[in-house]
Formats: sequence, C-alpha cells, structure tokens
Amino acid sequence: MSRFDTVVMVDWSARSQPSPAKRTKDAIFIGMARDGYLATSYQRTRQAAMQFLTGLLDAELRAGRRVLAGFDFPFGYPHGFAKAVCGSNDPLTLWAHLAGVIEDDARNQNNRFDVAEALNALFSTAGPFWGCSAKRANDQMLFRKPDYAPFKFNERRQIETRLPRAKTTFQLLGNGSVGSQSLLGLPHLHALRQRYKDQLSVSPFQPPETPIVLAEIYPGLIDAAIKTRVRKGEILDAAQVRLVARAFSRLDPAHLDALLREGDTEEGWILGLGSEDTLIAGLD
Repeated sequence: MSRFDTVVMVDWSARSQPSPAKRTKDAIFIGMARDGYLATSYQRTRQAAMQFLTGLLDAELRAGRRVLAGFDFPFGYPHGFAKAVCGSNDPLTLWAHLAGVIEDDARNQNNRFDVAEALNALFSTAGPFWGCSAKRANDQMLFRKPDYAPFKFNERRQIETRLPRAKTTFQLLGNGSVGSQSLLGLPHLHALRQRYKDQLSVSPFQPPETPIVLAEIYPGLIDAAIKTRVRKGEILDAAQVRLVARAFSRLDPAHLDALLREGDTEEGWILGLGSEDTLIAGLD
C-alpha cells in the first residue's frame, strides 16, 4: 500500500457552545503534516471543524494525495454493547445508529445526555453511561459510576485495560472523560463515511487500503515527550495535534500500515500502541 501524503490529527471537543474566538484549551484543534510542513487550525464548533475537514479531504483527493486522519476519541465500545443496542456486533452499524439519534447544531447545542439516558433505558440496571451534573442525574443517568457486573459487556475495552490511564467510553463528564466526545464524534465520522464511500476506510474495522483512512488516536501515549516540546505560549492541545501529526508522518510506511491493521475489530484500537519510542523519535 502506498504511503500517506498527508497526516491530519484532530483534538475533538464536546463543548455545548462555541469555543471563544481567541484560541483556548479544550476546543477543537487540527494538526496537519505534509512533506515536512506543519500547520494547525483552531475550530470553534464541531460543524465548522467538519466543514474544514471535508474541504481539506476533497482537495487532497482531487490532488491524488492519500490522507490519514486521526481523532482523539474512542471509535468503539466493549464487546457486546453494539449488539445489545442495534442487534449487530459491527461497530459501524452502531455509528449509523448514533448518527440517527444525536442532534448537534451549528452552535454546539446537542442532546448527548438524552441519548445516553435513552441507551441506558435499554438495560434493566442503571448505566452503562454515567457522569453528568447532579441536577441532571436520575435513576437512569447516574452522577457516579454504576456497577458493571450485571451487564453482558465489560466496563473497559481491551485497549483501555492495556492503558489504564485512558478513560472509558461510558464516562460522559469529568476530567479526561471521552464518552461525550465519542457520542458527538462518531455521527460526524459516519457522515464522512457516507460522503466518501469506498474512498474511505476505518482502522481497525476495515483494511486500510483506501485514499482516506480514519484512525483512533490517544496523544497520552507520548504525552510526556510532547510536553517537553510545547512552544512558549502554545496551548498544549495545539502542540499535541501538531506533534502527533509530525510523528505519524515520519513513520516508515510499512510500519504505519501494519499499525493500522492491528487491534480489535469490534472494540477499536489506539493507533501506535507499542510504538511509542518510534513515535517520540519522530517528534524532532
């Protein structure tokens, strides 16, 4: 398989209003690497970010360039969850289901907690989604983590047992949580699949043999190395996408192709696990 010409890394956000006009942390940052050139983009809303990304991907396809696009939220849930929700173990079927129920407007207003509560209502015990304001909490949407023993699936994906510092897909609120990012991100990735069809594949669910490949990333893999390279006055989120894009763009193409084929094809996988030293070597 041919090398990637362009690497794009996205730091996603679950904000419920537009981010400030001035760059700030916990917003959407997009890092891009091509031919040694690096750039970052700041986006105030999810819709604006997707408009930017589709414009970029359209241009890359027209130019005949191949693109790896990484997003920093989980692409899947623990074994058995997708089947419990939509009758299929296929994670991409779950993406389509979420796309049909999530509402996320141009001002970042969204219904993620309502959707999580409706998903919880499918089960006879509280959870699996949790984490909300005390005011929002009720019998089906808990403020604190529920007991996962009654469920037919685990709390954590295999990748999260390998990386205990990574939060679970079911935690919606709290420091480092990623559950809300997934609920609000997967419908947008589903839209990319609808737009680009057979020109796009999703690692590790599909062979990475298309002009556009989507992958799950976790900047925390090399977080310590990134923090030593943050420029004066630079927001950490911006540094992460800039440097992670550089690191993956410098991997040997065969190595990167092998990494994209690794992992669980139902739960998903974090790209680059086990290759941290090689990624760090590509930061400078």
